[in-house]
Amino acid sequence: MKIQKLTLLLGLASVLLFTSCVSNKKFNELMDEKDALSNQLQTTQDRLASMESDMADMKNRAESLESEKNRLAADKERAEREMRELKETTAANEERLAKLNEEMAKAFMVFEKSGMEVHERNGKFYLMVEDAIKYRSASTALSSRDMNVVEAMAELLKNNADMHLIVEGHTDDVPIHTEVFRDNWDLSVARSTRVIRQLIRLGVDPGQLTAAGVAEFQPFNTENPGSSATRADNRRTEFILIPNMGGVYKIYQN
Repeated sequence: MKIQKLTLLLGLASVLLFTSCVSNKKFNELMDEKDALSNQLQTTQDRLASMESDMADMKNRAESLESEKNRLAADKERAEREMRELKETTAANEERLAKLNEEMAKAFMVFEKSGMEVHERNGKFYLMVEDAIKYRSASTALSSRDMNVVEAMAELLKNNADMHLIVEGHTDDVPIHTEVFRDNWDLSVARSTRVIRQLIRLGVDPGQLTAAGVAEFQPFNTENPGSSATRADNRRTEFILIPNMGGVYKIYQN
Protein backbone atom coordinates (compact mmCIF):
# COMPACT_ATOMS: atom_id res chain seq x y z
CA MET A 1 0.00 0.00 0.00
CA LYS A 2 2.83 2.34 0.85
CA ILE A 3 4.57 1.38 -2.34
CA GLN A 4 1.47 2.29 -4.37
CA LYS A 5 1.23 5.71 -2.68
CA LEU A 6 4.88 6.37 -3.33
CA THR A 7 4.48 5.43 -6.93
CA LEU A 8 1.46 7.70 -7.21
CA LEU A 9 3.32 10.60 -5.68
CA LEU A 10 6.29 10.09 -7.95
CA GLY A 11 3.97 10.02 -10.94
CA LEU A 12 2.23 13.17 -9.83
CA ALA A 13 5.55 14.90 -9.32
CA SER A 14 6.69 13.83 -12.76
CA VAL A 15 3.49 15.24 -14.31
CA LEU A 16 3.91 18.49 -12.45
CA LEU A 17 7.55 18.71 -13.41
CA PHE A 18 6.73 17.97 -17.05
CA THR A 19 3.91 20.46 -16.97
CA SER A 20 6.26 23.01 -15.47
CA CYS A 21 8.83 22.33 -18.17
CA VAL A 22 6.21 22.69 -20.86
CA SER A 23 4.96 25.98 -19.36
CA ASN A 24 8.48 27.43 -19.11
CA LYS A 25 9.20 26.49 -22.71
CA LYS A 26 5.96 28.03 -23.86
CA PHE A 27 6.65 31.12 -21.80
CA ASN A 28 10.11 31.47 -23.28
CA GLU A 29 8.70 31.03 -26.77
CA LEU A 30 6.12 33.68 -26.09
CA MET A 31 8.77 36.03 -24.70
CA ASP A 32 10.95 35.43 -27.76
CA GLU A 33 7.94 36.13 -29.97
CA LYS A 34 7.20 39.27 -27.98
CA ASP A 35 10.79 40.47 -28.37
CA ALA A 36 10.66 39.72 -32.07
CA LEU A 37 7.39 41.58 -32.39
CA SER A 38 8.81 44.49 -30.38
CA ASN A 39 11.87 44.64 -32.64
CA GLN A 40 9.67 44.42 -35.71
CA LEU A 41 7.42 47.14 -34.31
CA GLN A 42 10.45 49.36 -33.58
CA THR A 43 11.76 48.76 -37.09
CA THR A 44 8.36 49.61 -38.53
CA GLN A 45 8.12 52.74 -36.38
CA ASP A 46 11.63 53.80 -37.41
CA ARG A 47 10.74 53.23 -41.05
CA LEU A 48 7.49 55.14 -40.61
CA ALA A 49 9.33 58.03 -38.96
CA SER A 50 11.86 58.03 -41.83
CA MET A 51 9.04 58.03 -44.38
CA GLU A 52 7.30 60.87 -42.54
CA SER A 53 10.57 62.82 -42.57
CA ASP A 54 10.95 62.11 -46.29
CA MET A 55 7.37 63.20 -46.86
CA ALA A 56 8.00 66.42 -44.94
CA ASP A 57 11.14 67.06 -47.00
CA MET A 58 9.23 66.37 -50.20
CA LYS A 59 6.46 68.70 -49.06
CA ASN A 60 8.97 71.45 -48.27
CA ARG A 61 10.66 70.87 -51.61
CA ALA A 62 7.32 70.96 -53.38
CA GLU A 63 6.47 74.23 -51.63
CA SER A 64 9.91 75.60 -52.51
CA LEU A 65 9.44 74.54 -56.15
CA GLU A 66 6.01 76.13 -56.19
CA SER A 67 7.46 79.34 -54.75
CA GLU A 68 10.27 79.23 -57.33
CA LYS A 69 7.70 78.57 -60.06
CA ASN A 70 5.67 81.60 -58.92
CA ARG A 71 8.83 83.73 -58.77
CA LEU A 72 9.88 82.66 -62.25
CA ALA A 73 6.37 83.35 -63.54
CA ALA A 74 6.51 86.83 -61.98
CA ASP A 75 9.99 87.41 -63.44
CA LYS A 76 8.75 86.33 -66.85
CA GLU A 77 5.74 88.61 -66.61
CA ARG A 78 7.95 91.54 -65.54
CA ALA A 79 10.44 90.83 -68.35
CA GLU A 80 7.63 90.70 -70.90
CA ARG A 81 6.21 93.96 -69.55
CA GLU A 82 9.63 95.65 -69.67
CA MET A 83 10.14 94.37 -73.22
CA ARG A 84 6.79 95.79 -74.29
CA GLU A 85 7.64 99.12 -72.64
CA LEU A 86 11.08 99.11 -74.28
CA LYS A 87 9.56 98.45 -77.68
CA GLU A 88 7.06 101.25 -77.13
CA THR A 89 9.84 103.61 -75.97
CA THR A 90 12.01 102.65 -78.95
CA ALA A 91 9.16 103.24 -81.36
CA ALA A 92 8.40 106.61 -79.72
CA ASN A 93 12.09 107.62 -79.85
CA GLU A 94 12.33 106.61 -83.51
CA GLU A 95 9.26 108.68 -84.28
CA ARG A 96 10.65 111.58 -82.26
CA LEU A 97 14.02 111.34 -84.02
CA ALA A 98 12.32 111.32 -87.41
CA LYS A 99 10.41 114.48 -86.45
CA LEU A 100 13.61 116.10 -85.16
CA ASN A 101 15.41 115.32 -88.40
CA GLU A 102 12.47 116.75 -90.32
CA GLU A 103 12.49 119.95 -88.26
CA MET A 104 16.27 120.28 -88.57
CA ALA A 105 15.98 119.81 -92.33
CA LYS A 106 13.34 122.53 -92.47
CA ALA A 107 15.53 124.84 -90.40
CA PHE A 108 18.46 124.51 -92.79
CA MET A 109 16.59 124.05 -96.07
CA VAL A 110 16.58 127.78 -96.74
CA PHE A 111 20.38 127.82 -96.84
CA GLU A 112 20.57 124.92 -99.26
CA LYS A 113 18.23 126.80 -101.58
CA SER A 114 20.45 129.86 -101.36
CA GLY A 115 23.57 127.86 -102.28
CA MET A 116 25.11 128.14 -98.81
CA GLU A 117 26.13 125.25 -96.57
CA VAL A 118 25.80 124.73 -92.84
CA HIS A 119 28.73 123.04 -91.11
CA GLU A 120 28.83 122.01 -87.47
CA ARG A 121 32.07 122.91 -85.71
CA ASN A 122 32.80 123.05 -81.99
CA GLY A 123 29.11 122.63 -81.23
CA LYS A 124 28.11 125.63 -83.40
CA PHE A 125 26.48 125.85 -86.83
CA TYR A 126 28.66 127.84 -89.22
CA LEU A 127 27.14 129.22 -92.39
CA MET A 128 29.71 128.61 -95.12
CA VAL A 129 29.70 130.92 -98.13
CA GLU A 130 31.49 130.30 -101.41
CA ASP A 131 33.80 133.31 -101.00
CA ALA A 132 34.71 133.83 -97.35
CA ILE A 133 35.22 137.38 -96.13
CA LYS A 134 38.99 137.91 -95.79
CA TYR A 135 41.01 140.95 -94.74
CA ARG A 136 44.33 142.54 -95.30
CA SER A 137 46.55 142.67 -92.22
CA ALA A 138 45.27 145.12 -89.54
CA SER A 139 42.32 146.10 -91.80
CA THR A 140 38.53 145.98 -91.50
CA ALA A 141 37.85 147.08 -95.06
CA LEU A 142 35.41 145.02 -97.17
CA SER A 143 36.16 144.40 -100.82
CA SER A 144 33.50 144.42 -103.56
CA ARG A 145 33.54 140.63 -103.46
CA ASP A 146 33.00 140.76 -99.70
CA MET A 147 30.06 143.12 -100.23
CA ASN A 148 28.45 140.55 -102.56
CA VAL A 149 28.58 138.06 -99.68
CA VAL A 150 27.12 140.61 -97.26
CA GLU A 151 24.30 141.47 -99.67
CA ALA A 152 23.40 137.79 -100.13
CA MET A 153 23.38 137.37 -96.37
CA ALA A 154 21.16 140.41 -95.96
CA GLU A 155 18.57 139.03 -98.38
CA LEU A 156 18.57 135.73 -96.56
CA LEU A 157 17.99 137.39 -93.18
CA LYS A 158 15.31 139.73 -94.45
CA ASN A 159 13.42 136.79 -95.95
CA ASN A 160 13.68 134.81 -92.72
CA ALA A 161 12.81 137.14 -89.90
CA ASP A 162 12.92 134.37 -87.27
CA MET A 163 16.59 133.67 -87.98
CA HIS A 164 19.44 135.00 -85.86
CA LEU A 165 23.04 135.43 -86.95
CA ILE A 166 26.24 135.84 -84.94
CA VAL A 167 28.91 137.64 -86.96
CA GLU A 168 32.26 136.45 -85.61
CA GLY A 169 35.46 138.37 -86.35
CA HIS A 170 38.93 136.75 -86.33
CA THR A 171 42.53 137.93 -86.64
CA ASP A 172 45.86 136.30 -87.36
CA ASP A 173 48.47 135.79 -84.64
CA VAL A 174 50.35 139.03 -85.27
CA PRO A 175 49.83 141.34 -82.26
CA ILE A 176 48.48 144.81 -82.94
CA HIS A 177 48.57 147.99 -80.86
CA THR A 178 47.54 151.25 -82.53
CA GLU A 179 45.52 154.35 -81.78
CA VAL A 180 42.51 152.62 -83.38
CA PHE A 181 42.97 149.03 -82.17
CA ARG A 182 44.46 148.41 -78.77
CA ASP A 183 44.88 144.68 -79.45
CA ASN A 184 43.60 141.81 -81.60
CA TRP A 185 40.39 141.66 -79.58
CA ASP A 186 39.52 145.18 -80.69
CA LEU A 187 40.40 144.36 -84.28
CA SER A 188 38.31 141.15 -84.36
CA VAL A 189 35.25 142.92 -82.92
CA ALA A 190 35.72 145.82 -85.36
CA ARG A 191 35.66 143.38 -88.29
CA SER A 192 32.44 141.89 -86.94
CA THR A 193 30.70 145.24 -86.37
CA ARG A 194 31.80 146.48 -89.81
CA VAL A 195 29.86 143.60 -91.42
CA ILE A 196 26.88 144.07 -89.08
CA ARG A 197 26.58 147.77 -89.92
CA GLN A 198 26.52 146.89 -93.62
CA LEU A 199 23.79 144.31 -93.00
CA ILE A 200 21.72 146.87 -91.08
CA ARG A 201 22.26 149.44 -93.87
CA LEU A 202 20.89 146.85 -96.30
CA GLY A 203 17.68 146.53 -94.25
CA VAL A 204 18.37 143.67 -91.81
CA ASP A 205 16.64 143.93 -88.44
CA PRO A 206 19.37 144.65 -85.81
CA GLY A 207 17.55 142.28 -83.47
CA GLN A 208 18.62 139.43 -85.74
CA LEU A 209 22.33 140.20 -85.32
CA THR A 210 25.02 139.72 -82.70
CA ALA A 211 28.61 140.93 -82.96
CA ALA A 212 31.41 138.74 -81.62
CA GLY A 213 35.21 138.80 -81.75
CA VAL A 214 37.65 136.08 -80.75
CA ALA A 215 40.97 137.67 -81.72
CA GLU A 216 43.52 135.05 -82.85
CA PHE A 217 42.33 132.30 -80.52
CA GLN A 218 40.19 130.25 -82.91
CA PRO A 219 42.32 129.88 -86.04
CA PHE A 220 40.83 128.27 -89.11
CA ASN A 221 44.20 127.17 -90.46
CA THR A 222 46.85 125.82 -88.08
CA GLU A 223 49.40 124.56 -90.60
CA ASN A 224 52.63 126.57 -90.76
CA PRO A 225 51.33 129.14 -88.25
CA GLY A 226 53.86 131.80 -89.18
CA SER A 227 53.32 131.61 -92.94
CA SER A 228 51.59 134.42 -94.83
CA ALA A 229 49.08 131.97 -96.36
CA THR A 230 48.01 130.65 -92.95
CA ARG A 231 47.67 134.14 -91.52
CA ALA A 232 45.61 135.23 -94.54
CA ASP A 233 43.20 132.32 -93.95
CA ASN A 234 42.81 133.28 -90.30
CA ARG A 235 42.01 136.96 -90.95
CA ARG A 236 38.32 136.39 -91.60
CA THR A 237 34.72 136.90 -90.56
CA GLU A 238 32.46 133.90 -90.09
CA PHE A 239 28.71 133.58 -89.66
CA ILE A 240 27.26 131.45 -86.87
CA LEU A 241 23.69 130.46 -87.49
CA ILE A 242 21.01 130.31 -84.83
CA PRO A 243 17.99 128.93 -86.73
CA ASN A 244 14.47 128.94 -85.41
CA MET A 245 14.41 125.68 -83.47
CA GLY A 246 10.96 126.13 -81.92
CA GLY A 247 9.65 122.99 -83.59
CA VAL A 248 12.67 121.02 -82.45
CA TYR A 249 12.25 122.31 -78.90
CA LYS A 250 8.59 121.27 -78.82
CA ILE A 251 9.48 117.77 -79.97
CA TYR A 252 12.26 117.61 -77.38
CA GLN A 253 9.84 118.61 -74.60
CA ASN A 254 7.32 115.89 -75.54
